[in-house]
Amino acid sequence: MWSRIVLALAVAAALMAHGAGTDAAPGPFKIAVVSDVGGRGDLSFNDMAFKGGEDAERDFGVRMVELVSKVEADYVPNLTRAARDPNVRLVVGVGFLLSDALAQVARRFPDKNFVGIDTFAQTIVKQKFPAQYPLPNLMDVVYEEHKGSALVGALGALLAAQYARPHIGGVFGIEIPVLWKFEIGYKWGARWATEWLAKNRPEKAFSYRKDFVLWTYTGTFSDIPKGYAAAKAMYAKNAVAVFNIAGPLGLGINQAVQEIAQAQRLRMGPPFWIGVDANQDWINPGFVIASMMKRVDRGVYYTTRWVRDGQFRDLVHRTQGVVTLGIGTRIAGQLAEGISVSTLEDLDEFIRMGLQAERMTRKKVLPAPPAEIKSKVKTMRNAQPRWVWDAVAELEKKIREAQVTVPMVVTKPDIERWRGELGSRPDRWPAMAHRPFQP
Repeated sequence: MWSRIVLALAVAAALMAHGAGTDAAPGPFKIAVVSDVGGRGDLSFNDMAFKGGEDAERDFGVRMVELVSKVEADYVPNLTRAARDPNVRLVVGVGFLLSDALAQVARRFPDKNFVGIDTFAQTIVKQKFPAQYPLPNLMDVVYEEHKGSALVGALGALLAAQYARPHIGGVFGIEIPVLWKFEIGYKWGARWATEWLAKNRPEKAFSYRKDFVLWTYTGTFSDIPKGYAAAKAMYAKNAVAVFNIAGPLGLGINQAVQEIAQAQRLRMGPPFWIGVDANQDWINPGFVIASMMKRVDRGVYYTTRWVRDGQFRDLVHRTQGVVTLGIGTRIAGQLAEGISVSTLEDLDEFIRMGLQAERMTRKKVLPAPPAEIKSKVKTMRNAQPRWVWDAVAELEKKIREAQVTVPMVVTKPDIERWRGELGSRPDRWPAMAHRPFQP
């Protein structure tokens, strides 16, 4: 009899261990979202991640636990605290800064599932703990930024044709391989647009030149005055739009636009700027022509669904722990996209996010009432010729259907080769004197 009891206990323990160790356990569960130091109210990566958790709560009946990191030293304790919650089945780390912490904590809690948004945690595991690679409970969600950048590069070139401007611009942060994807995608899209113009709008057409895209790496993701200085020089050379690929430096780009608008009493662009990651069209309605969006919220939403459906660890096994969301991407047989150009419908979501940030921070965030913001953005978009938007939509369709291939550049030899084809070194055009940044 005792032998049967011992056997039954052993089987029960094995089943419990199996249930805790995989994502197949039925019933409601909790997810934990750990922010980076940007925290709640950043209107970008972190707020979008929490939005994805809220969407998952609504659609999947899960409960989200929010853990906000004040400093980088909070990452490991917050991830650990989340993993120790017996009801948390998915721990989300938001942003590449959490990569090392995710690799560290996921190894300590093999029974919990971990996902990093825009992280490289599995690469760290491969380098430091090759015998454990790929870690079966860890997934990195990354994005096809090169394809989204191609779309806004095309948009910029089409606007240059419409307004007879000689340049578009790009302000980059620190020069790291992931930003090469943005750079070459942006230039490639601009060249595609010049070819589209030659076929469809010959009266507006111009030949792509290697100096058509003005671009510079500022070496920072936080020094806003450097974004201002770089953009100011580009607008002085008559760039019709400048793409922000440096996070908060977009505020510096925006100031450069505001100064021009005030001096010339403009109610809308040109000049324009182009937002990144989130829908930033609301920041200066009428002057942000569009944003290249990385849908962090969808990364959280999809991975929650995969855990709920018992697919998470199988996907980790099949992908070696790296899942890519982009345009037309399918995961486990279902459409799972994460890159798009902003729309008026997106704007509603982000205005609501701004209102929520105002309530949480007790600070004014939105520059105008929501109805006024949306009206200005709609007026600006409608003021552009229909063929501009149609051409961008055509490129998106071609990318989605694999009729064209946007180069994804992540190596030194490739970046040098593509720069040789699409654009010269940024130090070949001089910066100009500028006014100090006014925060």
